[in-house]
Amino acid sequence: MDARFIISSGLIELYTAGLVSDIEGRELEAAMQQFPEVAEAVATCQRNLEEYVKLQSVSPPESIKIRLLNLINTDPLIQGTATTADNLQFTKTSPMEQTNVLSVPETKGVSWKWIAAAAAVLLIGSVILNFFYFNRWKEFREYKDKYQSLLLSQNSIISKTNEYKTRLEQLQESMQVMEDPKVMKVTMPGTASFPTAIATVFWNRDNQQVYLKVNNLPEPAADKQYQLWAIVDGKPVDMGVFEMGDTASLLQKMKITGKAQMFAVTLEKKGGAVSPTMEQMYVAGKIPG
Repeated sequence: MDARFIISSGLIELYTAGLVSDIEGRELEAAMQQFPEVAEAVATCQRNLEEYVKLQSVSPPESIKIRLLNLINTDPLIQGTATTADNLQFTKTSPMEQTNVLSVPETKGVSWKWIAAAAAVLLIGSVILNFFYFNRWKEFREYKDKYQSLLLSQNSIISKTNEYKTRLEQLQESMQVMEDPKVMKVTMPGTASFPTAIATVFWNRDNQQVYLKVNNLPEPAADKQYQLWAIVDGKPVDMGVFEMGDTASLLQKMKITGKAQMFAVTLEKKGGAVSPTMEQMYVAGKIPG
């Protein structure tokens, strides 16, 4: 995320109000170190919050002071404490000192006045800020979820686009090989045991490169793999194993051979064999001429 997105997302306001998770807090603090504008935005938000609390503070009316003093003077517990204090002062102090002791409740009443006013202001401010920042937090979470969803969709589209691009390049390469006049086409029909099978070899005699295209071969078991053979002077020569699935519809580059009289495909153990299994020969075709 860049600095502009963080500042406009509402995360800073939530962080100032103490409404973010530990992970989000750490992410924002890391962003504050990386982006000076984010740190400045956090400081500004904190100052604005302090100014808001100051602006909302009001002096309580005189009636609150009178009611608190009356409450203190009429409270039995406080009166009992005051009576005990009077008795102690009567035996140990002068009347002037007793007067000073009786003035203490008023001082306490004045301090409670400010405590009550501050508590009321903080309570109202907290409710307002919580409501405001909770809504901003909800909006931020919605935007974040939408952003992540769009990001996943974009990555999926890019992946599919790259896949289609690779597939198109492979098809274009296959077409160039098949249309090259220097390339000989050798059709390999199915044997008696597998009459519906068919495959085709494209052999460029100039560079001796051999390509194979699967027209119709059954999908082998997981531990099996098809292997191409070139018959040279009556002996089979390994031309390599090849893949099935989606790859089978494309030309697959096999090993190079300088001469051959025919080609054949057998089904072998995965990885190929040293010599062909004749009972598992699926297709075979002679080279024209």
